[in-house]
Amino acid sequence: MSDSPSTGSGLTRIAQVYSPIDAALTVAALEGAGFQVFVPGYHTHNTIPHMAVAFGGIPVMVRSDQAAEAAHFLDALDRPATPDTAPEDAPHLPWWRRLLALVIFLLTGTAPPLKGRFKGPRDG
Repeated sequence: MSDSPSTGSGLTRIAQVYSPIDAALTVAALEGAGFQVFVPGYHTHNTIPHMAVAFGGIPVMVRSDQAAEAAHFLDALDRPATPDTAPEDAPHLPWWRRLLALVIFLLTGTAPPLKGRFKGPRDG
């Protein structure tokens, strides 16, 4: 029991993802860096991924005493590889894909699935 967190330390959500693939990649990066990661609901989302938005996404949680360092680690992963590339320079969807998404939304009332990692409110 020496590896267990001290009494009073819990889990803190550091990210929210909406795809089992994004969850697996986030967990792999965090565990590879030595963080202890907990992902409640991963298997449910893996079984029925089309319900991810209805379920509120997949929270990625770490021990509270590791939360700040893990959040900084994830932020560092999102930075561009070269320092001269600004996030504004990132490629956007072509106009025809945005138009297609709008037409599908207007006809069906559904938006394209969310992709990527989102910073959720830090539980503290």
